[in-house]
Amino acid sequence: MLKEWRRVLRAKAVAVARSGIPTRKDRFTALDTLAVVRELRALERPRVDKAFDLVGGGWSIAFRVPGEGRRELLIFPGRYAALLPEAAGRAEVLSPIARELRRLLTGAILRGVAEPGGERFLELHFGRGDEATELLLAVELFGSGNLIVARDGRIAAVSHPRQWAHRSVRVGAPYARPPSRIDPWSVGADAVESELRRSRTDLASTLAARLGLGGPIAEELIARAGLAPEAPAAHEAERSAARLHAELSGLLAEIGTTPRGYVYRREGVAVDATPYASHRWRAYGAEESERSTFSDAAHEYFATLTSVPPSPEEAAASERRRELERLAGEQERAVADLAAEADRRREDAEAILAHYAEAEAAVAAVAREPRERRVEVILGGRTVSVWADRSPRESAQSLFEEVKRVQSKLAGARAALAETARRRAEPIAPSALRAGGPAGTVPARGRTHWFERYRWFISSEGAVVVGGRDAASNDLLVKRHLKDGDVYVHADLHGAASVIVKHAADGAAPVTEVSYREASQWAVAFSKAWRAGLASASAFWATPEQVTKSGASGEFVARGAWVIHGTKHFFYDLPTELALGTIVYAGETRWTVAPPDALRRQGAVLALLAPGDERERGAREVELVQEFGVPRTLLQSLLPAGGLTVRRP
Repeated sequence: MLKEWRRVLRAKAVAVARSGIPTRKDRFTALDTLAVVRELRALERPRVDKAFDLVGGGWSIAFRVPGEGRRELLIFPGRYAALLPEAAGRAEVLSPIARELRRLLTGAILRGVAEPGGERFLELHFGRGDEATELLLAVELFGSGNLIVARDGRIAAVSHPRQWAHRSVRVGAPYARPPSRIDPWSVGADAVESELRRSRTDLASTLAARLGLGGPIAEELIARAGLAPEAPAAHEAERSAARLHAELSGLLAEIGTTPRGYVYRREGVAVDATPYASHRWRAYGAEESERSTFSDAAHEYFATLTSVPPSPEEAAASERRRELERLAGEQERAVADLAAEADRRREDAEAILAHYAEAEAAVAAVAREPRERRVEVILGGRTVSVWADRSPRESAQSLFEEVKRVQSKLAGARAALAETARRRAEPIAPSALRAGGPAGTVPARGRTHWFERYRWFISSEGAVVVGGRDAASNDLLVKRHLKDGDVYVHADLHGAASVIVKHAADGAAPVTEVSYREASQWAVAFSKAWRAGLASASAFWATPEQVTKSGASGEFVARGAWVIHGTKHFFYDLPTELALGTIVYAGETRWTVAPPDALRRQGAVLALLAPGDERERGAREVELVQEFGVPRTLLQSLLPAGGLTVRRP
């Protein structure tokens, strides 16, 4: 990843050096990040009031500052941040991550902001009164960006879960900073000279990549030092290093503790915003406008680059098209595989009949074996498997029967592919995909997924979690859908439902214990623990190889029950709590009941549910139907048996 980052920076710097025109900024630099950090540090004990979604994407954290009034931190991960007196353009409906920001941070006091060094990374530390709980808001302003909230060292909310070999960014995972690079503000002139001497490229590329400055800052230093960006970095390295190091120190000092802002325009078009007077743009005659704070300049500039995000209807239509394209690709591969399998079995059968004597001799050689088995024989240059206890003609006939079976599946696969092609050719009306709001109804769906015949939810990691509704569906679910790579989950109570966590799709991040825990909590909620009014219970998970119908000698395994051999991986004290809400899956809005953490990550939590008085269940159902517009029959199919206590999130 670091090599790729350096390659991109080097390519940009080379292009700039050849064109002679400075790089137009499209995201924060390390100095921009430092300027916002110093603006935040100047606030006296700001307290978080609320969090909002912004219309142009991103989020806003509103502070109350004693003696100063209201200030808002605008956050656009991967692009920029700005501290303003008040923001405009808030979205009307809160997203799941905005809800989490409110839940976790409201009322907390900003206690400190970490020194970013040479990184484009914000770390804001919060606390409440004398509480020992440590809250951390981390914002990645590099790459595609991310927003993370950690509580006591573990991630409690994240806008974009990700997984690497060395680092996991998912709810429940330990919080860790991204890998750090060299801090250019702390290196000496000798270190700068060393990097220049080792370089085989031009000066601009070397400063941008090897010192981690990025293109805009590298160009600014070169302009201030009066050097040529396209010159070989190693040429007169000692002299260049001394001048660059001096300018680097001066640039850092110019930002100071209360950075001012500058906006630059060329031919009426905004090209940059900086916390220092930019020599590189002055040299090209850019118009300079000074602002009282860097955040004012940054917001003014980056707002011109912020594109308006698609509407929910357009996003849903786009997701539907991607889903149809993915489905068509899978169906095309299935058709090709089935056609190849049919051809292979037919050719095997024809080879047996064409070389009947050789096949008969191979069968006769093992005919004295008492048990039935297959034997492989080379017939006409191809290896064919024939039954040892049958005649070659019967083996060929068996293969022809398999050809018919495969051709039947092939016809079905081709019909499904044709139907998908028809759906792809039809225009998708965005209005038909409009997601229901908190009090709206969910639109009718054109496709029903296999798991919707069971109980189901989507984990915070995006894994499909499925559970049986009764003994018959418990048996069917495990027999038909428990595959290699899946995980079997069961509450530690007799008669509980069988639950499966499906493995991640090819190319997706692997499913972790975060999903296993959520599935275990869900299994507990749909067990006898709910009707009994238990506050918590335990559950375990196991691998598919451990799940069997074979009990101990003489043991009867009832319908819907399964025996687990080997070690069970337990989760203890799981709360009997669920959340009711909606998610968008495959471009369509669905009602679901899931563990609160999972639903917050995947959709909107409308109500929190816990066991209650069973005699009042009907009244609670009516309240939910009237408030949220969910059909009562659908609601009843989603909820566990027993009483309900309803709380608002």
